[in-house]
Amino acid sequence: MSNQQLQFFGPDLGRGPFTPHRLETAAVQIATALAQLRAPLARSDADILAHADFIRQLADRLAPDYAAQVIMDVGNESLDSVVTTIRTGLGTYSLLRCWLSDSIGGGETTVSPTSVVWGAGAIVLQTITANRHYLVLTPTTGVVIATVNYGGVRNWYWSVSRYARVFYSSQVKFT
Repeated sequence: MSNQQLQFFGPDLGRGPFTPHRLETAAVQIATALAQLRAPLARSDADILAHADFIRQLADRLAPDYAAQVIMDVGNESLDSVVTTIRTGLGTYSLLRCWLSDSIGGGETTVSPTSVVWGAGAIVLQTITANRHYLVLTPTTGVVIATVNYGGVRNWYWSVSRYARVFYSSQVKFT
């Protein structure tokens, strides 16, 4: 009698939530199956989260029209200005809904900064609330830069929605 044990970590593509008519779902399922080739053996949260990010990146490459990943880099305050770089995963035109919130998971802030300036290449399709809430079209690079100007002490977060997923930046901090 053999003491070997076979374990399978991942989806069984023949069963479970399978929707062949939904490309974005199929892309995640295929990416998950491919990612099993390098599944982490460690049990740390960081390793598991990194593996989940790897699966999302694979899925975004398999179905770039449905890629939802948004990455934000918030700079430090300099002369009452904070620059935030917003990147979509694969570098393509994207429609983003962007608003400043007081907390992660929060809605639009009630306190407006002095101004928000969008960098070259970004097309502001609609200003929903002045200096707080925008619909922005990215250029072909998928990168937009927003500069928030404020003369007081305040913290905000950029909230960016793409394909009905919301991403939050680190603090836009004014001291």
